[in-house]
Order: sequence, then C-alpha cells, then structure tokens
Amino acid sequence: MTILNASMRRPTTPAVSAPASQDWKTRSVCRDKVADDFFSTSTAAKERARALCVGCPVIVECLNHQRQSDDAIYRWGVGGGLDPDQRRALEVEELLGNRPDLVMAQLLVSPRWLYRLRRLKAGCRSLEGMVAALRKDGLVVDEVTVRVAVWWSGGQGARMARPARLDRRSWRARLRDEYADVVVMLHKLGVRRADIAAYLGNPGKDGEKGVSEVLKAVAEKSAAAGVELAA
Repeated sequence: MTILNASMRRPTTPAVSAPASQDWKTRSVCRDKVADDFFSTSTAAKERARALCVGCPVIVECLNHQRQSDDAIYRWGVGGGLDPDQRRALEVEELLGNRPDLVMAQLLVSPRWLYRLRRLKAGCRSLEGMVAALRKDGLVVDEVTVRVAVWWSGGQGARMARPARLDRRSWRARLRDEYADVVVMLHKLGVRRADIAAYLGNPGKDGEKGVSEVLKAVAEKSAAAGVELAA
C-alpha cells in the first residue's frame, strides 16, 4: 500500500514532482488501484491487497515506509504486504534482534522460488524446519526472513510450531505447556499482551486471552514459591 492518497481512500496517481525519496511510489502496482481492500478488515479483501503486494517491485520500500508511519498502539491497513498484526510481530522480532533480509524474502516469493516455499509451508511444522530445508537448497536464510516470505505468500508464519498429527491439545494448552517461558520473557521486556500473541502467531482477542492466562498461571505459581513475577 503506497498510501499516495490513503487519507482520501481513493485511487492513487503518481505525483507530478515527487521528491526523489518518494520516487518508488510511482512504480508500485497499486498506484492506480482503489485503496479500499488495503483498509478493510475482511480476510478476502486483505488477501486481494496482499496479492497485489507480492508482485510489486517496490514491496520492500513500501514495507519500510509503512512501518515508519505505524502508531505504537493503533495500526491499520495492509502495507508492504503485511497486515497490522504481522507488522506488530515483526517489531517484536526486531526487539529480539531478529532482522529480516527483505531482499531475500522477496526472492522467496518470486516465480522461481514461490512453489518451493509453498511446498515447504505445507510440509514443515515450523519455521525452523523451513529454514533447514532452504539452506539445503543453497539459500542463506534465517527464520524471520522466511517468516516474512510466508506472510507475503498468504501463510500464517506462526512462531509456534504446528501440532504433531496426534496432538489434540488446544492452542492455549500448547502455549501454556511449551511457550510459557517465551511469554514471560517478552512480558518482562515490556511487550504488550496483544503483541506477544501476534508474535507467536495467534493475534486477536483469543490470542491475547491465552497470553493473559499463561501470565496468570505463572504468577500464581511464582507467588506460591515466594517469587514475584515482574509487572
């Protein structure tokens, strides 16, 4: 979403005399498109917007620009191929020192590699598994770079691994059993509960509630042991 005229939510047109730093906007594939899909909360609309972004030659510039204009609390719209929750998750990744190689992520969603990425997305339970397979293919990638590529391709890209075939536990149960230490660590770093949920891959009220339940359980256990959980 280049947001040339985002505030008006109307079809965008190239600026006649745009500053050199903004020239990339005139090369975006959405410059002549109606912007409604980029601001809708509908899943179908988001996917239509993302489909435009994936083939855009300036997706990297757009994502960097969008993130600079994101509000710390309230974010809106698909920008640079990512929705607000994905951009929140990316911010947490970078807080942890995980910075994506966006040029490599763009390569992974190019016609040459997209089929391979989708096959790995379907066959691997985790980002770690996808990274290992892509490294065997000769690509120098890391988890956060692959995560961005998965998002761009329309996947979930969750930090939490998919459950094993016979694992019938709920998302909340797996969060409590396997990721409580991650939740507590992020909480101590001051990350909002909604952002922890987005980072792990289950954004929204359900994810936030799951994070709250984990923190409550850990706090109760710590209190019983005479240890106070940091606010």
